[in-house]
Amino acid sequence: MGIQMMTRLRVCDNSGAKVVQVIQVLGKKRGGTVGDVCSVSVKSADPSSRKVKKGEVFRALIVRHKTEPVRPDGSYLRTSDTSCVLLQPNGQPLGTRIRGVVSASLDRQKWLKVISLCRAVI
Repeated sequence: MGIQMMTRLRVCDNSGAKVVQVIQVLGKKRGGTVGDVCSVSVKSADPSSRKVKKGEVFRALIVRHKTEPVRPDGSYLRTSDTSCVLLQPNGQPLGTRIRGVVSASLDRQKWLKVISLCRAVI
């Protein structure tokens, strides 16, 4: 089961948002997974944040999934949460740092900026 409408995700960048709710996974009829872009609404945010306010709508990239599918070599990766990174309208990340790790199943050419901001790729 992937990310679908009404799913709540943690935000793992320093944009100021803490929890977002998925409005729609863009470009898919079924649920989304790592590397998919979705439209989200901010449900809770840091009160001192100047970039993000509660109720605003952004696009977000899913970077971690709690139950990731099996990789071609037979291994699988399980993280503690399902997280996303908020995106600007031009597709660049809104924050300047990403907390935690990012899944290796992200497209390296398309999301190079996101990968460069994270601590590790696993």
